Amino acid sequence: MRPLIAEFGELMQAYQRAVDVLDQRVADRLGLNRTDMRCLELLFAPEPLSPGELAAAAGLTTGGVTTAIDRLERAGYVTRVRDSADRRRVTVRPTDHATRVAGEIFGPIVTEGSAFMDRFDDATLTSMNEMLRFVTRQQYHHAARLVGE
Repeated sequence: MRPLIAEFGELMQAYQRAVDVLDQRVADRLGLNRTDMRCLELLFAPEPLSPGELAAAAGLTTGGVTTAIDRLERAGYVTRVRDSADRRRVTVRPTDHATRVAGEIFGPIVTEGSAFMDRFDDATLTSMNEMLRFVTRQQYHHAARLVGE
């Protein structure tokens, strides 16, 4: 293996460990377990999710996601909202409190990251994006392989 590829692999592992440490610190700060935190993070998607959609995205059963939503709602981080067009449909959305807390925690990370990324030209950023799309697909593929999908 080429030395730079080996170094890149080692750096990716170090990055994954750093993300894990940060995720745990955020969960601790919010008073959440990691599953509930993952659900909350998924709810910051561009489009609101139904409980069923959240369950699928988080890899939870419908009963498991209901329990997670209940805990998040009691903690003041999410609210259930009836769809105005289809009263049978309910979505789960982050509260203003959750949005504010997420901004306090992740705002400095976004600011620092944006300043760092501004150093790169479009060709480099395109290559970086390509690599991240690949490794994301790869991780999901192998996660599915491990459960026999």
